[in-house]
Amino acid sequence: MTYRPHIRSNERGVTFIELLVVMGMLSIFLMVMATIFTATIDTQTQTQGYSATLSNGRLIMARLNYDIARASAITAPASLGASSSSLGLTIGGNTYTYALSGSNLQLTDSTGTANLSDYNATVSGISFERLGNVGGKDTIRYSFTITATAKQSSGAQSQTFTSTVGRR
Repeated sequence: MTYRPHIRSNERGVTFIELLVVMGMLSIFLMVMATIFTATIDTQTQTQGYSATLSNGRLIMARLNYDIARASAITAPASLGASSSSLGLTIGGNTYTYALSGSNLQLTDSTGTANLSDYNATVSGISFERLGNVGGKDTIRYSFTITATAKQSSGAQSQTFTSTVGRR
């Protein structure tokens, strides 16, 4: 007589098929979570890029509009109809110069030089055009492009700003 261990019919182990099914479901769950995480990071990067371009552009426009309106003279561009990549103003006897230095728009005045754009964005394609009538108050039309430095899968966020401002 051979010994046969007693096997209970109500005891079950995990089968290989059940293990594969659970691992497959876990894999699908992890892939969905990774996709959501990646999409969230992409959205955050795009939002940062948009915010950087918009805030830098608005700051530069506000400063240009303020200084052009209160200028007593425009020294560059020198004549009506002329265009330049720099803007020279006389305000209260002091000279203010706006010009690109690399990818930063800089303002140089009697106190020194300051960058008007921050590290989150670069400035390019700046142009100043002098408009107006002979003997009248001068007007400046300017245009520049701000590009976010944040790397995005869809490409860099970029926006062009244009305005026209007259001296008072």
